[in-house]
Amino acid sequence: MPNAEKIKKVEELNGIFLRAKSAVLANYQGIEAPELTQLRSHMRSKAVDFRVIKNTLARQAAKNTPFELLDGEFTGPVSLVVSFDDAVAPAKALAEFSKSGATKNPKVICGVVEGKKVSPEQIKALADLPSKEVLISQLLATMNGPTTNFVGALGGVLRKLVGTLDAIKEKKASE
Repeated sequence: MPNAEKIKKVEELNGIFLRAKSAVLANYQGIEAPELTQLRSHMRSKAVDFRVIKNTLARQAAKNTPFELLDGEFTGPVSLVVSFDDAVAPAKALAEFSKSGATKNPKVICGVVEGKKVSPEQIKALADLPSKEVLISQLLATMNGPTTNFVGALGGVLRKLVGTLDAIKEKKASE
């Protein structure tokens, strides 16, 4: 029987599902309370929302959202790691936490990125991608390469022309 508190939680989750760029479902079973607190603070520092969710409420909240794809995945002790800005942030935050030396890490179940369901392997691949800033700098370096080479080639032609003119000038001066 739905009560006001459950209805409010479903509406809140529904709003999160509608705004989220990406999310990862992870099983947090076996993580002690102090480590769970450490995990929450790590996620907050990465601008990622981490919350433990009730499966029945999550199923109801996911209706008519991109997270409807995960309907069958809301089983067991499930946590939701959500990002509203960066599609790769939840995967990167979970990967960084697993490298922090915690005794038990959340086990990735699946996720949704930009409205598409992704597997744990795909989430790991996302986590291994370079950051957005690094990718942009690599792209700019690639785009800048031909321009730099062109300028260098023109500079070489100009140096040869100036050298040739200088040689002609010296030859005429010595005659």
